[in-house]
Amino acid sequence: EINKLVELGLKVNNKAMKALFNATELDVDADFLYLIADAQVVAVQYGNPDKLCVPLVEAKKNGSDLVEAYAKYVREYCVEVFGLSSKTYSRKHLLDTRITPESADRLWWFQTCTEVAYFQVAPANDSIRSHQINTEYHLDLCKSVFGKGVYPEVDATNLYYGGDKIAATKIVFTNGSQDPWRHASKQTSSPDLPSYIVNCHNCGHGSDLRGCPQSPMIIEGDSKNCSSPDAVNKVRQHIIEHIDLWLSECRGVLRSSM
Repeated sequence: EINKLVELGLKVNNKAMKALFNATELDVDADFLYLIADAQVVAVQYGNPDKLCVPLVEAKKNGSDLVEAYAKYVREYCVEVFGLSSKTYSRKHLLDTRITPESADRLWWFQTCTEVAYFQVAPANDSIRSHQINTEYHLDLCKSVFGKGVYPEVDATNLYYGGDKIAATKIVFTNGSQDPWRHASKQTSSPDLPSYIVNCHNCGHGSDLRGCPQSPMIIEGDSKNCSSPDAVNKVRQHIIEHIDLWLSECRGVLRSSM
């Protein structure tokens, strides 16, 4: 519903709609809509789902302006607390090849556009992303930023890393239950590739290391603010046990070779 209202707002008064989200520098409407999509993921992915859900549910119940409620969340949480910037979505910024603290934005897209094709497209039904965020949008962005002929060589990437038959051993895969990216990870355990899901209401991206919430960062990854600290601590203990075992096996091999 918010996507439809935002898209309508762009047609009625493009500048005013972007100004509401402090994103007037985004000339391409689809880039702005990508920001709108990413902003809602931030709260869930990084362990603060209530920052997003509570004000939107209240606005819906009260008949308040949903776009204004969402924009307030973006300005006050995503920008001021999380540090999200509309600049991240600017093609002018992504074209900048200088090495700066913000170079990670361009590096992420280079990896996406050349190796992994992590295109976060809108599904056909029940999408929380604008349908303008489709495969063509991503390919156009790759071309605009890196030039014609740049294309994600996914087959080569899968061949090198093994695809779903991972070409490595002794890796622990851990994912927070609320992290959208967990679906791109290994979620079924096997002997040399154990996998764990950290289940709790605010267990997001990297909760095994960062604790809860994952943003703002908690020093030493304190788990006490996780809705289920035990869930986090149990997975951490599993990680320790696996690494201890693998290190002991390495030491055994070294001793036998001496």
